[in-house]
Amino acid sequence: KINKPQAHAAAIQQYAAKLYRNHDGGKAGLANLGNTCFLNASLQALMHCPPIVGMFLGFDIGQFQEAKRLRDREPMTKAVARKLRLVRCFIDLMRRIWTGKYSVCAPKEIVGTIMDLYRAFQNYGQHDSQEFIRCLLNGMHEALTIKAKPSNAVEQSTNAESDRSSAADAEARGTGRKERKRKRKDKLVEYSLVSDLFEGTLRSDVTCENCGNISTTCESFFDLSLEIPKEPELKRVQRERGENALPEAPQPSMFSMITNFVGLTSQPLALETLLHTFCTSSDLNNANQYRCEACNQKVDASKVLSLTRLPEVLCIHIKRFSYHLYGSKVGRQVLFKLQDLDMRPYLHPSIREEFVSTRYDLYGVVRHSGGLSGGHYVSCAKSHVTGRWFLFDDRSCQAITPESVASQQAYVLMYVRKPDPNLRRQLSRTLLAAGAEQAVDKEEQEKTNDTSDEVPYLVSWYWRQKCSYMSQPGPIDNRPLFCCHGLPLPGFAQSRLAVPIPRRGWEKLRARYGGGPAVRADAKAGCFQCDLVETRSREKERIMSLERRSARKGVDGWYIVDETWMKSWRDFIVKGEPRPGPISNGNLLRPDGSPKKGLHPAKHYRGLIAPVWRELLSIYGGGPEIVRMKISIYAPSYKPPPPRPSSSQEGIDANGEGEDSGQEMGGEIDRRDRDRDMVTEEPEGVEAEAT
Repeated sequence: KINKPQAHAAAIQQYAAKLYRNHDGGKAGLANLGNTCFLNASLQALMHCPPIVGMFLGFDIGQFQEAKRLRDREPMTKAVARKLRLVRCFIDLMRRIWTGKYSVCAPKEIVGTIMDLYRAFQNYGQHDSQEFIRCLLNGMHEALTIKAKPSNAVEQSTNAESDRSSAADAEARGTGRKERKRKRKDKLVEYSLVSDLFEGTLRSDVTCENCGNISTTCESFFDLSLEIPKEPELKRVQRERGENALPEAPQPSMFSMITNFVGLTSQPLALETLLHTFCTSSDLNNANQYRCEACNQKVDASKVLSLTRLPEVLCIHIKRFSYHLYGSKVGRQVLFKLQDLDMRPYLHPSIREEFVSTRYDLYGVVRHSGGLSGGHYVSCAKSHVTGRWFLFDDRSCQAITPESVASQQAYVLMYVRKPDPNLRRQLSRTLLAAGAEQAVDKEEQEKTNDTSDEVPYLVSWYWRQKCSYMSQPGPIDNRPLFCCHGLPLPGFAQSRLAVPIPRRGWEKLRARYGGGPAVRADAKAGCFQCDLVETRSREKERIMSLERRSARKGVDGWYIVDETWMKSWRDFIVKGEPRPGPISNGNLLRPDGSPKKGLHPAKHYRGLIAPVWRELLSIYGGGPEIVRMKISIYAPSYKPPPPRPSSSQEGIDANGEGEDSGQEMGGEIDRRDRDRDMVTEEPEGVEAEAT
């Protein structure tokens, strides 16, 4: 059974699939709004990578915001809201580009949002394309981040490479497997659509030349920045990684041979050479000495980098700008493959043979022409529908040949991992079998007149989309259906987050791909801890609102509250500590009701305004009531006037005050009614205002 939200999600996916297969899509240029060629070229390269196009075209940002509200139970911060606006602008621009209805699109919204988020882009000046890509990806990642409780099956697959790469580090530090599992179990996992597409893992092994100790660290990356090596570095690459690390460049022309001989140009290098240089050891000496943990001193060391996790979209940045005394641009040609770039040689040797798919195809190139002080950006992008290459120069879009693309002086390269054909066929057969099981179950129910409906299992829309557009979707990932404490979100079965499938289809999917966790459509939803987070947020907002209102009207007396109880309340609101008990002002008084000696403000007690006191008293109860004209428990007692009701019910708690307040409000309303009846020929607007 498909409910209305799920039908809405299906409609979004159908529309996204239509745009994804549109032969006329992806040919729109982008208007230059004032030195925005860096932005136009970067967006064209990003918006033509198939996984990015497929995942973002079908991304339902409204449902994501609703799920985020249910998951976090806290008001969205302004920073996150602004970055979500960046995601919405990115999706809207991509949909306009892929409709095929426009020859030119103006990226006004995304330019304005970028300028609002990052001050560096506010002056309409010339900026770096790679810097913009990094800011864009980081901003969207922070907006789309989901915190979830680790799922054993999912995390086992997702972090397999990280586990293997950190094994040496754990052994060096004496950290056992049980301790690593305990740390991961206690820590929430953060992931997003951007991290699933662009995030890889880089391993660094630093070897002390004094004691031989190896320190291993792993860090994630969204792009690889490669330097163009010089002759000493090339000799070291050849010595450490063999002759294959320096593939032969094609025979240059006579003109190129002459310019190389006189020193005007240099012989081209292959992209593989830059990658081998990146993974070749480097010396840490002189001012760059390494502080060894075993020797407890700064020593000479060697550092080696390797990859332990490959991203779905590999963004490679070639460092062409050198910032020495005057600064210059490195114009040496770097030859790159359009297809079948193999990343296996750059993986760590311990996991090199375990990866199934390590080959990448090129889908985007960003080129910079000019110097360090100024220039112009253009991009080449490949349509995944037609397989044709296009050159985008701001508003202009024209078809070019693959040979022309290969001759470009690349600055940023966008590679997409090739799917494993066997894995894709197995996945398609399993999903079709799951659909067939659903049809068979329906036919059997019709034949046997069985009206009882078998409760289906749910699979997240997110994982279903990964199956369609990613080369390796990984195990079933139902984490978007759960809160950070591992319990189903309220209304998850009727939301646009899940796809219902029959039990037998679910069993086949899980048997082949693993993952989970398993969740039935009738599973009990709701989480006490999440409700408590929402309660704290509402209570904090209510107290702050009462303080702001009272600050405008002035203070009429102070209610003294024990500081010990106030500290427990603050810890509950801010730190999430256990909920405090009733207000305990009895610790401040003697048995006869007089204050104890030696009490000091802020150390033993605090002063609260009347609306805040009544709000806390209605929630927690307790007492007794201690009122003074100033914040001093030794001042004379003060009897404040009764609270005056208003349309906003200021001074009255959310659930209503006591009987006295209700009677007083009722009496006030009765007096208003009598006064209104005494007025004759009252204009209609005045009566409405009085009411």
